[in-house]
Parts: sequence; structure tokens; C-alpha cells
Amino acid sequence: MGTDTANVRTELERLRDLPTPVRSWLVKDGVDVGDEPAVWVWALIEHEDADPDEVRQLKAIVKDAVRKATGGLWTYVLIRGADEDGATS
Repeated sequence: MGTDTANVRTELERLRDLPTPVRSWLVKDGVDVGDEPAVWVWALIEHEDADPDEVRQLKAIVKDAVRKATGGLWTYVLIRGADEDGATS
């Protein structure tokens, strides 16, 4: 699709003071069900039992950062706990 996913990941790695610690990021681009360009971000968080409000805040921060880095592409954010099997596959 052409989105610079490495640049998006770099921007995400620059985020500080997140509401819950993120161990790693996985970024992919493509088209969504509406055939629109989009970016998917998986955040592997340290604490599987993170507070739901913190997770909502993290998603909002990530969406904002990715939209700025991509010029406004729709962003889907998925949160995975570090304990989950296959979290980065």
C-alpha cells in the first residue's frame, strides 16, 4: 500500500509517559473492510490485566500518533498482553 510502517513504528517508540507500559509494537498497513487504506497497530503491553481506562487512553494516544505520522489514515489499535501466546505472530 505504501505506508511507511517503519516510520510509524519509530513514532510509536518515541511515545513517552504512556498510561500502561508497552513492550513492543507491530505495525501493518492495508485496506479495511470498506476498501479504505488503514493502519493496524498491535501494542504488546507489559500487564495483561491493565486498567481498562488506561487501555482506552493508550488506544487514543496511539491513534493520534499514527494519524499524524500517516497524514490521517484510519488506525486500528489492538492490545495484547505480554503473557498471551503468539502475541506477535
